[in-house]
Parts: sequence; C-alpha cells; structure tokens
Amino acid sequence: MGVVNRAQAKRMRSGGPDLISRLPDEILGSIISLLPTEQGARTQILSSRWRPLWRSAPLNLEPYGLASGINEDVVSRILTEHRGGARRFKAPPHILHGDPATLDRWLRSPVLNDLQELRLYFPPFALPMRTIPQSAMRVSSTLRIAHFSCCQFAVDAAHRLHFPNLQLLSLLSVSISDDCLHAVLASCLALDKFQLVYCYYISPKPLMPPSTLRFSSTLRVARFGHCQFPDAAALKVHFPNLQYLELRMVTVSERSLHAMLSSCPALNNLILTANFGFRKFMINSLKLKRVEMCFGRSDTEIELEELIVVNAPCLEILDQRGPYVANMHISIVSAPKLKILARLNDNTSRLELGTTVFEGRHAVRVATTMRSVKVLALKLHNLSLHMTINFMKCFPCLEKLYIKTRISTENVELHNSLDRNECLDFHLKKLRIRHYSGKRSHLAFARFFVLNASVLESLVLIIDPEMEESDSWIEKQRRKLQLEKRASIGCEIKFSSVGDSSYHSDIQDLSEPFE
Repeated sequence: MGVVNRAQAKRMRSGGPDLISRLPDEILGSIISLLPTEQGARTQILSSRWRPLWRSAPLNLEPYGLASGINEDVVSRILTEHRGGARRFKAPPHILHGDPATLDRWLRSPVLNDLQELRLYFPPFALPMRTIPQSAMRVSSTLRIAHFSCCQFAVDAAHRLHFPNLQLLSLLSVSISDDCLHAVLASCLALDKFQLVYCYYISPKPLMPPSTLRFSSTLRVARFGHCQFPDAAALKVHFPNLQYLELRMVTVSERSLHAMLSSCPALNNLILTANFGFRKFMINSLKLKRVEMCFGRSDTEIELEELIVVNAPCLEILDQRGPYVANMHISIVSAPKLKILARLNDNTSRLELGTTVFEGRHAVRVATTMRSVKVLALKLHNLSLHMTINFMKCFPCLEKLYIKTRISTENVELHNSLDRNECLDFHLKKLRIRHYSGKRSHLAFARFFVLNASVLESLVLIIDPEMEESDSWIEKQRRKLQLEKRASIGCEIKFSSVGDSSYHSDIQDLSEPFE
C-alpha cells in the first residue's frame, strides 16, 4: 500500500473533491429546480459557488404546510427577488386564506410568465367560495398542469381561458356552471387527464353537462365526483383512449353505467366509490385489468345487489368492498387471469365462482378451481374454518390470505376433515388475521394453520393495543398455539396492534394519477 500524503488525507477526510460543483450552471440550476422550495433555498449555504444559483434557477414554489415556515410575506419576497423564471407554483390553503388581491399580485409577477404548473388550493368550507382571479388567465397558454380546489369560476373569465398545452386539469370541490365548464374544456386541445369533482355539500347533486362526456378523444385518465349522470349524456359517451376511470359519489343508472363502460374500449382501470343508482353491475370487458368497488349504504338511493363478472380475460384484481347486505349476489363466470380477489364476505347471500356455489357461509357445491388466484381477502363476521378451507379448495394456489373478523366472535365452525389440501401443503405462505382476540374460537382457528400449513412463512395476528403490552398474555397465546409442533419450521409468528394485515400492500399501487 502506498503512502498517503497530507493533501490526499485532507481530501479523503472531506469526502474527496467536489465534482458536482464543477458542473455548468444550467445543470446545477436544473438540480435545484427539482427540490422543494425550502431545500432549494438552502443550497445557498453549501458554498460560494452555489450561492447565486437558486435565485436564477427555474423556480418550483411549493410551500409544504405551515411547518415549512413559508407564509404570504415569504412568497411575496421570493417572487420579488427571484431573477429566473418559474416552472411550478403551488399555493395551499394556509397561503390563500388572506386578501384575494395578494394572489392576484403573485400571478401577475414576471417570474410566472412561462409557468408550466399551477396549483391553487383555496381554504375549504369558506363562504362565499373564492373565485379564480382574472390574472390566472394570463398564464393559461403556457400551462401543462392546472389544479383548482374549493373555488368557483366566473363566467366572463372562463370564456377567456385558453389552454392549448394543458395535459392535466383538476377541478376539485368546485362550483362551475355548464357554460363555464364547456368554455374551459373547449380550450383544452391536448388534455390527457381530467378530474371534475363538484362540491359535496351542494344538494341536489349537479347534473354532469353532456359536453363534459363528449369533448375529448385524447383523454386517458378521468375522475368524476359528486354529480348525477343523466341518461341522455351517458348514452352518448365516447372515450376511445380512456384507460383509467374513477367515479366517486356519482348517481348513475344501470343502463348509463354499462353504456359508458362499453364506450371505453381501452379501459384497464376502473374505480367505483360510493356510487348509487344501479342494482346490477356486469363486468364484460376485454382489456380491464383492475376493478375496485367500495359501496356505502343509503336509505334513499338504489344500491348494488348483484355483481357479475361475465367475461374479463385480462382482469387481475377484483376488490369489492360492500355494501355488505344479506341479499348481495356475486358471480364470477370468466376471469382466467384473476390474481387478487377481495373482500369476499360471509354475509353475501350467494357467491358463484364458476360452478362453485356458496350460500351464506355454506358451500353448496365446490367444483371449480381457480388456480390463478394468489391473494384472497375475506371479511368473516363469524370466523369459519370450514368456509375458509372450502375457499382454499377453490383457490388451490393461494399464497396470501387476509382475514378480518370480529373481536366478539365466540363460536367458530371448525373443520374435522383430514383430507390433504394442496393450498396448505404447497402454497400458503402468508396469513393475516385482524381483530384476533385470543378467545377459544380464534385460538383454534389460528392453531389449525400453525399445525397444518406446511410452507407458511408468516402468521400475523392483529390484536388490541392493550394486549400487545402484556408479555404474559402473548407468551400464553404462543404456548396454546403449540408452536413447537408447527408444520413449517421457518414460520414467523407475530402479534401486532398495527399495520401489515391489509391486503392493499399486495395490490400493485397505482400512483395518484392527478399528482
């Protein structure tokens, strides 16, 4: 080994030569522009080389909450002193709670002349609702992304907007007239993503204007919320390139819903949340890969009673959550690529999986095997081992099983059959049970898997936080589970009061499409 001299040792102690600072100003400015506002400003303290860069770098002005320390005065000073242009300007509620004239002055700053992204989040619940300032029109021609939240559009301003380069438009909790909306959308020549969610406290729900559903052949992502879809509009929908569709708190008839979906031949992601107006929903799509459905209860609106997967050759994820009513009927006729199925419920009156039929908790016939399913989530009000094993027979290649039950469950249906089970013997690796109480019924259920799941790698029992603090209770439970006799020597048994019992972690997360 060679001898290290004093100069080399000094460089080694300081981390070596500062190669980044040798980059041209343009590249360093681009690096700074990718940072949040606070961190970008802090680069000035790195060295004299970095000190002037932030004030001339492309600006991303994003105050992240009150904790960031960026208030109205700081924003005004930055816009006054900055010598470069701006790419992004985001104003959250804590910035926009003051005088409307301040926002108007900001938007007129020369720094924002070529703005590409504008996000204005006005304070929610403020009455009267704030109006988008006239000065926003002057930057509309350069914008690629525009978010407006908790505000309203003036008619004269909307008709003068022009968005030739806009790719994403988000109108969240807004009040906008049909004429305004038509004018705004008519100016969007290259729109790729569109979100329109009306104010939830407006009653009755506004009618979706027909022009909204017909305006764009370029649209790939759409979200509509808190509105009504009139049949006349929905039946004329045509979104030839739409790949992602989300409906939130929408009232739509069965006829209109199916007509809308049939007009989206490229659709592969469908999210339905708290929608009403239809009793039957049929999935019949050649390209749909993911369906998430979450329904609530209503005393006044028509609720979902029947879900039928008729033909879905590409469907991989079916996540159905509620309404958990006794008369619910679910049927999966053809979904050969289905990998994740959630959340089947023991309150469902009839469940058909091919030719396998469940009526309530009882299997009438177990004939079909769906070997593609790897993840299953169950909501069992009455913990039933017999029902669970019948599901494993139907899904013999199941690898992950998530069960949510009730803490108060006392009676559990056990399983006395000694028949070999392919899922238990060769595939089941992960089991999560939420609301595990340690009572005899829950203990017997968990112990069955400890003693019979040959390749189980992880068993997580989600318990009450008070139980987690009791080492003696947990040690007693571990003894009763007979861990020394476990079928899988490498299985890890964990008692936890938080997290990792949700099947959502196994669903490939879609990034928020409007961020």
